[in-house]
Amino acid sequence: MKKIVCFLLIGSTSLTSVYAQKKAIPASYKRRAVSSTSTALATSAKGPVNVPASLGSDTAPAMPAAPANTAATPTALLPEMAAPTAQVIRSYPVELAYNKTVSIIFPAPVRSVDLGSRDIIADKAADVENVLKVKANQIGFNETNFSVITADGKFYSFVVSYNESPAALAMNLVGDQVNLKARTQPLGGTESQAGQSRPGQSSPGSVHFANVAASQSDLALASDRVLHKARRIRRIGDDRSKMAVKLKGVFVKENVLYYRVAFRNRSNLNYDLDYVRFFIVDKTVAKEASHQEIEVRPIYIHNGPIRTVKGHSQVEKVYAFQRFTIPADKVLQVQTGEHNGGRQLAFSVNNRVIMKAKPL
Repeated sequence: MKKIVCFLLIGSTSLTSVYAQKKAIPASYKRRAVSSTSTALATSAKGPVNVPASLGSDTAPAMPAAPANTAATPTALLPEMAAPTAQVIRSYPVELAYNKTVSIIFPAPVRSVDLGSRDIIADKAADVENVLKVKANQIGFNETNFSVITADGKFYSFVVSYNESPAALAMNLVGDQVNLKARTQPLGGTESQAGQSRPGQSSPGSVHFANVAASQSDLALASDRVLHKARRIRRIGDDRSKMAVKLKGVFVKENVLYYRVAFRNRSNLNYDLDYVRFFIVDKTVAKEASHQEIEVRPIYIHNGPIRTVKGHSQVEKVYAFQRFTIPADKVLQVQTGEHNGGRQLAFSVNNRVIMKAKPL
């Protein structure tokens, strides 16, 4: 009996000891938490100190405090990341009007055009691959944009605003030369740029024609050579009312045909050119001006701005075409008309003359 009582007393003492130890553990945690918090407050002026989130918990042990020079969390140190400059494509400002067309010259042929809204319209120039014509589709519109992709893989962005008097009616992006202060900019660049292009390279602002290897500057040089050539063709033309139009030669270089046409005025009245048009018609109806089948348009006209043949003077022009031939039963008919006048002239050129074109 005494042994049983002793055993119970010993067991009771052990259980009391274990319970006391368990009760003492949270108290020690609380003392550590107070001590660690005091240390963090004392050293906050020296630098950041990481305090574990589980500190003071009754179910997890306290973690040791991080050193004062420990780096802060990654989120706190991430700077604001700006887009790299190399990835930002600048946009060209363009002003458009409803009654004016803005022409944009690109270094390479235009392959794709994406318009930001239906308030603007765009189209490539006829027979020219690297010139884009843009204009407003309605009077007054909110700011919009459009983008262009060229054959050399380059991307161009434009911001468009409405203006009845656009700052520029022609933009030259060849060599990234844009003059927004000028009302117009010549296709061949400024006078100071003339003659600065290297051999084999297009001059600034050169125009590329569809299926034609030559640039505008090449066509201009070839046309100037044609004007200095001796007359190759006679008795092809028309002469009436003291006004004559004559074909003086047909020349070829690569895949371009050059027609040299002379206008001679023997009267005292100036002859104001209204139009010069070229048609492919049947031989049997060549003299019927109203019967027009296929119109052939030149890709370049040398001395084009000259519109008046003064009295007792002569003007020569060169019309450049993409190379073509005509069937034996057809002819090329050339028609000219006078502005506010009745002197209309016409003559025909058969395929035999075209096949004898003199190489430049």
